[in-house]
Amino acid sequence: MLALSGCGGAAAEPASGPPAAAPSASSSTSSSTSSPAASSAPAGTTAPVAGSSSVVDPAGVPEPTAVAIPALGVRSDLLDLGLTADGSAEVPEDFDLAGWFTGGGRPGSRGPTVLLGHVDSTAGPAVFYALRDLRPGDAVEVTVADGSVARYAVTGTEQVPKDQFPTAAVFGATPADVLRLVTCTGEFDRGARSYLDNLVVTAERVG
Repeated sequence: MLALSGCGGAAAEPASGPPAAAPSASSSTSSSTSSPAASSAPAGTTAPVAGSSSVVDPAGVPEPTAVAIPALGVRSDLLDLGLTADGSAEVPEDFDLAGWFTGGGRPGSRGPTVLLGHVDSTAGPAVFYALRDLRPGDAVEVTVADGSVARYAVTGTEQVPKDQFPTAAVFGATPADVLRLVTCTGEFDRGARSYLDNLVVTAERVG
């Protein structure tokens, strides 16, 4: 079963924990699937929307290269993330950068496109620190390798214990062009040097 390799990674307790919990929106990740400041992103062309053309295979569309979340003032290039030796999903080594799980979807194809990032480190907040502040309708923009931009709107969030992580629901194939953002949250386990929960934000393609 695919799981996360962990998104703690701090050598000691982080300098600042995740933001205080806010009322959570209804989540679109609760049902399983069949298997496992202003944005500086280019505002030019738009990546194709899955279902609007014959392109549905992720291998047939450009890779995502950057993500922007205007409501949070976040903009990050994307690292390529694969699997670790034990079969779990990698997480970024750089706390200031988000990463794209290359075994999943891509904008313009069937989903999901899964992006992972840290919430914080011993140095302070990391790239996805404020992810919990996202609300339904907030925009997430993903730039792909040809320079076009895929635009998504947040539909919901879900906080889940890491030991009950819904792998199929988060990583499993979807017929639609869906985006998922994943980070850590919850109580910090000093012994494991990791948070006990994950926060999953789901967004659907709008342009």
